[in-house]
Amino acid sequence: MARAITRTSVLQDIDLAGVLDQAAVGHLVAGAAVCLLEGDTSTTATTGVLDLRDNVPITDQTLFPLGSVTKTLTAVIVCQLVAEGRIGLDEPVVRHLPELAALGESSEAISARMLLSHTAGIADAWEWFPSFAALLDASRRAGPVGDPGELFSYSNTGYVVLGQLVERLTGTSWEAAVRSRVLTAVGTASATFTPPQPLPGTAATGHVSNGAGHLVAGDLWPPTGRLFGPAGATMYATAADTASLVLACATGRVRGGAELLPAELHQEMLTEQIALPGLPLHFRGWSLGWGVPAHGSPHAVQHIGGTSALVHADPDRGLVLAVLTNFPEGWAFGRNVVRAVLGLPEDPPPVSHADVDPTRYTGQYQSPAFGIDVHSVEGQLRVTNPLGGADVDLHHQRGDAFWADFGDLVTEVTFFDVNDGKAQRMHAALRMLQRADD
Repeated sequence: MARAITRTSVLQDIDLAGVLDQAAVGHLVAGAAVCLLEGDTSTTATTGVLDLRDNVPITDQTLFPLGSVTKTLTAVIVCQLVAEGRIGLDEPVVRHLPELAALGESSEAISARMLLSHTAGIADAWEWFPSFAALLDASRRAGPVGDPGELFSYSNTGYVVLGQLVERLTGTSWEAAVRSRVLTAVGTASATFTPPQPLPGTAATGHVSNGAGHLVAGDLWPPTGRLFGPAGATMYATAADTASLVLACATGRVRGGAELLPAELHQEMLTEQIALPGLPLHFRGWSLGWGVPAHGSPHAVQHIGGTSALVHADPDRGLVLAVLTNFPEGWAFGRNVVRAVLGLPEDPPPVSHADVDPTRYTGQYQSPAFGIDVHSVEGQLRVTNPLGGADVDLHHQRGDAFWADFGDLVTEVTFFDVNDGKAQRMHAALRMLQRADD
């Protein structure tokens, strides 16, 4: 059972502990902490344990990995540097980071705006590399997923580039820039990075599915080291401190009214830069560092952390929900929490019963981060789960747009560039993948 830690929110009718209990139904849950913050008041609730092997309960002091929620902090720092005149949003990044030329001719067109909004065309990667140069070399060999500015394709690599840009322009490490420019201003004491600092015993242990309906201790995502810190590899914090950080990044101000970002750049950060391909289910578009959710208030923004974390911010109300977990279905769990607290609809994905030609889509599609196999079983299109390998049905929406339920996430699956009767690209799990079987 979940237990409330504090109860001072102005949203007095919200039983956050009860919401966590209900959100856990149907999911493999290890532990979670949720903070509901509105203005200067907050409610925090927890459920489960740090580690299923010893059953130590989660508390409001438990540290969780933020994963890609960290990208919002990287984005704020880049926009601060824009405000200081050190780089223009639409200026080629290669002017400040000559190493980017390793990607080829397209590097000349890549801007900070494109990197922040995942439209730079850089293929996604999430694995250990010995150096930034080695990562760029791998990206060059993988080739672009599109022309710069053409389309949305989520790229951790792009945020590694932004981290390197921060270090080049500030003359300090990315971690030091985060501490001096964001953490100190917001006043978050728990936030830490690993490596090099060892995590305390109050940090949540990651868990993964053993394939037999149970969770076991294991890495939530492959370790990548400090290089991928700006993309989300190294940062930990409590749920309450995460909510405070997200509120500051979403409103452009810290408690007391001090400015984190000039109003003009703050508004630009919240402005949708590009719509997602196909018929998106969760995010309708992306801004500078934020996902734009399909439902919610006009200026609401969200971000995910792998499949284990979700934050939702409504800057108009000064409201944040930070959902941090230590299990792979945390994103789905978090969506349940957000819907219950904010009263958002749970729209089921559309299903079309129109006949489709399986040969138009079957084949292997690949990105540096993962691959997906599309095949037909007695006329039913099936896809492999890139997170676990099991096959699931591909449900038709309309045209070349489908969706699939991978368990850890439900994702749109949209096909592009049909040539000789076969699609050449697929957009799934927020990434663009290239056909690899021709």
